[in-house]
This record gives sequence, structure tokens and C-alpha cells, in this order.
Amino acid sequence: MIKFRQIFLIILAIIIPVVRGQMEDISFGEKHIYINTFQQYIEKMIFGSIGGIMQYLICCTIVEYYNPMPKNKLRLQNIFREIRYGIVQLIFGCFVSMSFYYYLYPYTPYYKYFETHDYTVFHFLYGITFHWLWTTCIGYWTHRMLHLKYFYKYIHSVHHSFKEPTAFCYCAAHPLEGFIEGNLLLHTAELILPIHPMQTMIYGGLMAFNDLFAHDGGKYDHSDHYRHHLYYVVNYGDAKIDRFFGTAYDPKNYPVKEKCTYLPDFKDKDHPLFQRYK
Repeated sequence: MIKFRQIFLIILAIIIPVVRGQMEDISFGEKHIYINTFQQYIEKMIFGSIGGIMQYLICCTIVEYYNPMPKNKLRLQNIFREIRYGIVQLIFGCFVSMSFYYYLYPYTPYYKYFETHDYTVFHFLYGITFHWLWTTCIGYWTHRMLHLKYFYKYIHSVHHSFKEPTAFCYCAAHPLEGFIEGNLLLHTAELILPIHPMQTMIYGGLMAFNDLFAHDGGKYDHSDHYRHHLYYVVNYGDAKIDRFFGTAYDPKNYPVKEKCTYLPDFKDKDHPLFQRYK
């Protein structure tokens, strides 16, 4: 079985060629922002969307290939439907982020912060820490909000239509959900503290990979998010926060266990994934 470090190296090998050309124009040495003209704004949206879609398709395909769940007709139909939603979400998300940096960021408090301050390890450490705390804690409650009747009916139900998701499902959602749980969380952090845009982009990529593995349902789904799609009202976010607020999955509360429909075709009955969802 392929190891996590091998998956990580494969993903890096895919990402670097795709984004290297764009990274030449984006660096921590930039004084404030890297989108200065409307032409750059359009270029970043186009290349960002293409790069994001390529990474999405290739990385999710690799993870799905090594997922032992049977690749039956139902699962493949599910994947193609996830991709249709996912591509739209990626394009919309890129549009929102580039629009923020081009139209709104110049009017924010920390726009020219790095003209008078060097980007240091300190900035990196507090930026990563705050981004993690912000997206983890606020992200939990925005997810809970999306389960309120109105938001669920018109927005979140799209994502939950995939009861048995695959890696491709991590961004298969209504565009407004991607905005609320992705763009909004990432960029509001930049309004609170001076965080370099490049660092925001990197952290956003890390969030995407975390969500990818969470929807894959394999051993790297550390928060057991796959079970959230089976039961709806458990495992909203990070495992520690779910335990703190009493929303972590507890089999004692669910005597009738939801089962994955792919399990009857599972060949290795001793596999940990089969034992987890049987």
C-alpha cells in the first residue's frame, strides 16, 4: 500500500510544474500585492482556474486510485457528478480571491504593511497559527450555520447530496458554500492581522488537501468527516472541537448504523476501511 509521504511527494511533483510560472511573479518579497493591472487580474483568474482544475483532477484521481472502495458503476457516476460541481466551484473561488486582491485589498488596513516591515519567520508562524485557529473555530460554526433549515435547503444540500463522497467531493458544493467556508474565512483573517497574500494562498492549498483527504474517507480522514455525510449532524469540523461541543460521532447514540452501499463489493473484508464503515 502506498505511504502518505509517497502521496505527498507525488502531489508536490504535480503542483510545482503547474504553478511555477505563476510563482515567478508572486513572492514574499513583494511589497504589498501582486495584482496591479486589470490585465494581471484577468491573467491570474485564467491561469489560477486552469492550475486549480488540473491539480484538483490529478490529485483527486491519485487519491481515489489508492482508495480500496470498489470502483463500481454507482461510485463512478458519483465521481463524475462531483467533478461537475467541483470545477464550477474552483473557477468561482478563483474569481472571488482575485477580485478581493484587485478591488478590495488596496483599501484594507494592512495593504502596505510589508513596505515598512520585512517578512520574517515571526510573520510566518503567527500567520499560520492564526489562520489555523480562525478557519478551524469559525469554520466549525459556519458549517453549523449551513445546517440551519434555510441555508441547508438552498445552499448546503448540494454538498450533502453526496452521501458517500470521494476525494473529488471536497469542493463539490454550491458556489456560496465555497465562498462562506473558503474565500470568506481566508480573506477575513487578512483584515485582522498583517498576513502576506502568498501565505494565504499556501494555507488555502493546505486546507484543500485536508478537505480532500477528509472526503476520501481513508485513514487520513483524521476528523472522520466521512461519517458526517452518513449521519449529517456529527463531525462538523476538527475532531477536538466536535468533542468539545458534543457533536462528535458516538456509536452509542446511533443504534441503527448507517452503512456505505459500496461495502458489499468490498473484496478485502479485513481491510480497516471495511471494518470502519461495515
